[in-house]
Amino acid sequence: MTSRFPCPSSRITTSPTRGESCARSALPSTSEDRYMSYTFHLPDIGEGIAEAEIIRWLVGPGDQVVEDQPVAEIETDKALVEMPSPATGQVAELCAPEGAMVQVGERLIVIADGSAPTPAERAQSVDGGAGAPPAGSADHTAQSAHGSGVQKRPLATPATRRLAREVGVSLEGLAGTGPGGRISDDDVRAAVHGAPQENSGPAGAAATERSLPESGSHQPARLTEDQRIPVRGLRRRTAEAMVRALRDIPHTVAMHHADVGDLLALRKTLLPGAEAKGIGLTLTPFLVKATALALAQFPMANASFDDSAQEIVVRARRNVGFAVNTPDGLVIPVVKDADRKPLLAIAREVEALTAAARTRTVAIEQMQEGTFTISNHGPLGGNFGTPIIRAPEGGILGFGRATPQAVVRDGEIVARTLLPISYSADHRLVDGDVVIGFCQALIALLEAPVQLLVEEG
Repeated sequence: MTSRFPCPSSRITTSPTRGESCARSALPSTSEDRYMSYTFHLPDIGEGIAEAEIIRWLVGPGDQVVEDQPVAEIETDKALVEMPSPATGQVAELCAPEGAMVQVGERLIVIADGSAPTPAERAQSVDGGAGAPPAGSADHTAQSAHGSGVQKRPLATPATRRLAREVGVSLEGLAGTGPGGRISDDDVRAAVHGAPQENSGPAGAAATERSLPESGSHQPARLTEDQRIPVRGLRRRTAEAMVRALRDIPHTVAMHHADVGDLLALRKTLLPGAEAKGIGLTLTPFLVKATALALAQFPMANASFDDSAQEIVVRARRNVGFAVNTPDGLVIPVVKDADRKPLLAIAREVEALTAAARTRTVAIEQMQEGTFTISNHGPLGGNFGTPIIRAPEGGILGFGRATPQAVVRDGEIVARTLLPISYSADHRLVDGDVVIGFCQALIALLEAPVQLLVEEG
């Protein structure tokens, strides 16, 4: 699923003007400014998103575009999305450079309806014709592809384009197997593993031998001098959100262990049946389900603090987000109504959302409406931590690595598999009784996991 901005006809503002352009217009004003152009603004897509960052422009001034053609990759604090063109015409101006933050309602791009001369033609009329490219030049040839004046661009998501760049595969001429001929990650991987491609020279051969990048891989390089890395995209959004959360939310943290020996045994029992259905059964679905059921017992742990109204909002639904590590930073897809869903349904959803998050194709609506978040950093080798709450939620759980430890049971020292649990809560919403009560309810569910198999109704 490709993340896209909402339907242009309902969300993106179109402002027909005569000769209108942005501050750095590519079309100089002359007496011939009698054409129609359309200015498109950053739409309000809800969920408190007030701004977005221009990651990459896919078109430039003078390019011809068709309706619904992707023209930019834009990142919000929720997702990396493609912005489609709401109309067919010619790009008159890009209203913000790559890396710029654009507020909701600000102008993004101006598209002329085709009645205006191209920027080159207008420049020629101003300077008396100097510098006009000769007929049949490469510029003209590129613009006349397929005889339509619209340059055909391979259909692919931003994540697929990034993957192709990383492994050295050209999308030009690559046949897409997705809807409408869209090129998928699998198509790129097939090209890497031997399907015929245009880049058959030495560079292409080297790319074929190269392995696909893995999420979270770290290859330290020896630096001879300090390196400055621009903070952009998801990393920028995450940094801003973390600063706001620690500044505005008074965190209180509780840490506990849960004996998950029976939980791991249950997973081992269920695993063959899940795999037979094509479901990957990790520990995360159990944690999502247990968290949702514990939230149902302690509604205040599933609340939010409304600063503007000075009200506590107790959420009716238990929508549990879970952190997914990607090369660009953490992405938080959401399992909605997790307390009401069967465990294997949650497992299937977690698996699909994780794959979409790691390829940055997760849809905006799949990351909205979260009421609580969990972070399972156990696979990374983590233990306890102090997870930071994702506003406007009221709490977050961090789960570490389950390890065998010596404990005392009935006066005897025995080995048990213990799971570290760290719970950060908004102290404006809850006091110690709720914090401890919620943790004990969660631990009880994890230590008697058969309760996670009971379905509602």
